[in-house]
Amino acid sequence: MRVFQGVLVVVGLFMLVTGLLDVIVGPALLPGGPSAEPTLDSHYRFFATLWLFLGVAVLSVVRRVREATGVLRYVCAAVFMGGLARIVSLVSVGTPHVLMVVFIGIELVLPPLLVWWQWTLTRPARTP
Repeated sequence: MRVFQGVLVVVGLFMLVTGLLDVIVGPALLPGGPSAEPTLDSHYRFFATLWLFLGVAVLSVVRRVREATGVLRYVCAAVFMGGLARIVSLVSVGTPHVLMVVFIGIELVLPPLLVWWQWTLTRPARTP
């Protein structure tokens, strides 16, 4: 249980810190430091706050792993769907920076893994 909680802390802090940096710095934080026109910049920073608060939601689960199954599954579903959205972008617009491709892999693998891991920790004990 403690290892799982530690992983949740690392994941939650990563999301919170990167979300906060994305809000403060904007798209210039991305590899290559691209600038964005005002509408795209506004949109980027708006969604960065959602990422930040998904991190807060993950951190809220750490002490209540057994009770907060719905919260973690919701966050994992959101991140997984974000990975699928990146694939739509890759197919529609082209291959992004290698870091973004790595994120696709993480977003498609880590959420199901976390849901499964939490399930193994919270499922009722089998009686013989």
